[in-house]
Amino acid sequence: MSHNQKRYAVSSAKKQSEQHLIDRAGQELLKSKLPKHWVLREYRPDYGLDFALEIFSEGEETGKSKTYETLGEHLFIQLKTVEKPNTSELKVYSRGNVEKAPESLDKKELVCILDTYAFSLEVSELATVERMGVGVPVLLVLADLENERCSFVCLNDYVDKILIPKHADYRSAGRRTIHVPWRNEIGTETGLIALRWYAKRPKLFAAFQRFVYQYAELGWAQTEDELEELSRYFARRIANYDFWDDVDMWIPIKWWGDRVKKFNQTGEIELFGAHVPAEDRGGDWVTVPRPQHIMELWRVLALLPRTYEDICREWFLPTSLGEHASAPPSEED
Repeated sequence: MSHNQKRYAVSSAKKQSEQHLIDRAGQELLKSKLPKHWVLREYRPDYGLDFALEIFSEGEETGKSKTYETLGEHLFIQLKTVEKPNTSELKVYSRGNVEKAPESLDKKELVCILDTYAFSLEVSELATVERMGVGVPVLLVLADLENERCSFVCLNDYVDKILIPKHADYRSAGRRTIHVPWRNEIGTETGLIALRWYAKRPKLFAAFQRFVYQYAELGWAQTEDELEELSRYFARRIANYDFWDDVDMWIPIKWWGDRVKKFNQTGEIELFGAHVPAEDRGGDWVTVPRPQHIMELWRVLALLPRTYEDICREWFLPTSLGEHASAPPSEED
């Protein structure tokens, strides 16, 4: 055998690393935790986003089988798989509203101690998520092969509500540790609620923008008749949103949706127990004019995005507000 033939005979073929096997096992674990009728798509080429997840309805019986309708709801997933996870206890202290000031912890008030996965991410990955904005959530999902569980945290919200308020410039380090609450588990009731909630964010943000716009425009109405006509038209535009009856994780959405739909159908307004008939211009009309009730309905709708920003975006985060607002009931409860 010649020298060249010997060299060819011992040359190596492409190899599969142990990490490839680990990553594949993590993907299979994640798929096993999701509802079978949801669609998980690989996102390629990968620049920090591994999968896109599309949410489908629970399904309807059609003869001998079921059909599942897409809800037009999506989110992204960055999947990290570990054989033996690095877990830690995170002390969660009370703090103020980080939308109004940098983080200031009250070390005298320990809210809870959370079991978390501590995972180090490159800042370049976090900066990419921040650059995307918050309209489409990116979930960091940690696949724990040892315990056969997948836990998540929303990276957009983690950057906005934890890293930026905590650090003068979180990008100054090469990596940052992300604490993924152990209990944020995909495949549980809490996980199902959370994923459905995050996937609805683009719909809600679009609706919030319209509520604010409509409220401002109603304020420019010159006469009661103009206000009435404009509000009826606005109600028709928003009454058919498909999320009104499908956001059971945030009760105000359904509550105000019912009032929008009633106003659209009958012209009647119900606000915190007050009832204003569609055509009645006497009685309570003199005390509280109907235009005032119309404006109040839209004022509350326009407040929903503020509540969402202040409270809802901390749901499922390892923060004091996240603990108070979204922690599942304990066994003692």
